[in-house]
Amino acid sequence: MEKKEFIELTVGKYSKEQFILLKERLLGEYISFSFVSDEDVDLDVFSEKLCDYFEKLEIKTKKKFEDLLQTYLGAWDNLVSKRIAKTPSSKKNEPPAPVPRARRYYEKIQELRKSRELTLRQIVDYSRVSLCLYSSIIEADWHEITDFEYSSKCLNIDKVIASMKKEKASVIVMAKKTLFDLTELYCDDTGIFIITMIIYFYIKNNELVGE
Repeated sequence: MEKKEFIELTVGKYSKEQFILLKERLLGEYISFSFVSDEDVDLDVFSEKLCDYFEKLEIKTKKKFEDLLQTYLGAWDNLVSKRIAKTPSSKKNEPPAPVPRARRYYEKIQELRKSRELTLRQIVDYSRVSLCLYSSIIEADWHEITDFEYSSKCLNIDKVIASMKKEKASVIVMAKKTLFDLTELYCDDTGIFIITMIIYFYIKNNELVGE
């Protein structure tokens, strides 16, 4: 999937309400205009700016947009995988232990990452499960979870983004570094945050229209 197609199929399908909500969160911190005031930025202008951003991100990271999407999926796997309970071991002569519901959904979406050419539906399905798992992990105070709330109505992007910014990298040092380094605008980590918000509001937009 190319960046233009991704933006057309997501942001291009937003309702006015969802577009405004995305614009409020991206303008200033991630996306900026020198001569156009925020209130004058319409959907077409904003979409063009997003295309420019991802084009520069491709150049800076030396990755195709498809590879950036795989980086995005991998980041979400890193966020949730270590906090999902594993299937308990069964004792000899006992029936297999049931797979925790959270583990079952997590393992199911891993198959989506194996696709050579990701579709928007695959990206959205992966993201929705990951966002819901992560939201339940947040509610569980970052402890392991066995179950989770699958409804997209439980999702809160501000809480998710704030938690992502606080995540610590798995390094053995006295003061752990944050998992995501957002000091550079054109880097994998910043791109992950932008894609997360684009997909989140796409999910919420479809929720509103009953899809």
